[in-house]
Amino acid sequence: MRDLRRAVLPVMCAVIVLTGAFRAARPLPTELSDAEFWQLITDASEPGGGFISENLVSNELGYPYVIPALIDRVQPGGAYMGVGPEQNFSYMAAIRPSIAFVVDIRRQNMIEHLLYKAVFELSANRQEFLSRLFARKMPPGLDKTATPEQLFAALATVPQDSELYRTNLATIRNLLTMQHGFALSEEDLSTLQHVYEQFAQNGAETRYAVTGISITNTGRFAIQDPNGELRVIQGAVATDNQQSSLAAFSLMLSMQFPTYTEVITARDPGGKNWSYLVSEDSYQLVRDLQRRNLVVPVVGDFAGPKALRAVGQYLKDHETSVSAFYVSNVEQYLTPITKFQSFYANVATLPLNPSSTFIRSAQISGIQPGLAQSSLGPMQLALDAVIEGRARNWNDVLRLSTAR
Repeated sequence: MRDLRRAVLPVMCAVIVLTGAFRAARPLPTELSDAEFWQLITDASEPGGGFISENLVSNELGYPYVIPALIDRVQPGGAYMGVGPEQNFSYMAAIRPSIAFVVDIRRQNMIEHLLYKAVFELSANRQEFLSRLFARKMPPGLDKTATPEQLFAALATVPQDSELYRTNLATIRNLLTMQHGFALSEEDLSTLQHVYEQFAQNGAETRYAVTGISITNTGRFAIQDPNGELRVIQGAVATDNQQSSLAAFSLMLSMQFPTYTEVITARDPGGKNWSYLVSEDSYQLVRDLQRRNLVVPVVGDFAGPKALRAVGQYLKDHETSVSAFYVSNVEQYLTPITKFQSFYANVATLPLNPSSTFIRSAQISGIQPGLAQSSLGPMQLALDAVIEGRARNWNDVLRLSTAR
């Protein structure tokens, strides 16, 4: 573990020297201009990478179980950091950060968050938001007190509106590229259309889907992990008609994951819904952050040389510490150990405080519904354990988490 000490300690010392010598701290802005927002994304982002799934929707039904404890630990304000799609909004609504960064290796995730940004900005309330997101006209008769269950039940009674989809897509593109002036490439715009098509076609039944499945020369199903290695799925054997078998198996795996409706209507053990769509107040809190350009999506590898450090430097420059960092199960994929160590060398550059908290998810047994269990853990505790050699991999830091 001396290698990690050598990697982390010089970085921390250099950051202290540079910050003190050359950077005058400035207050965190209450809003970013469009130019500042796009420049921050551009400066912090790394080249995009791939993943084994189509992460249009989160797949963790246990997130409401940890939010009460998260609220107890974390004070409002500060910076929120996260990964993946809409689950971040529910954490933001709960802890009320002053700024949020969502860092994901997939450029598609950044584009999806720009889609969300546009839909939030264009939608004055939850009914308009769901109508635009899924390209369906919300039935009349729902007021601002409607529950998520009532909203989704109403949405389920109407079909996709193709004309509304085309109109919405044009409006969203215009808002992002013309009004905001974001320099999206043709490939980015194609990705935007792909993501919006998925939401429009599948509606509130949209769900996380596994991709990258193949069949080995021994007739076994395998998934290509983010490192490019094939992992055989134990007990899963293809039939003679391999293409049909592959499609059926992919569908079977995906159907195990919750729909958008199920994620948003999930509740904690006491029956409380903590999603960002539970009330107008929660929705408006996230919408306000979006309208002030304070939800910043970044393309980055957690173990990469740039993204997390750039976010950390920005926060240090504005005297703001990380309140919570939703890492899901990304640490699981940080192999070999050098990637795991690089991630924690990056964490060491983030401005932390005693209550800074990791939010994790893991496919382990527990009381939470679904395929994964959410948990909380102090960021400084995990960082110290890695530096001191007490935690050498994801399983080690997972054992440090609490509130499962």
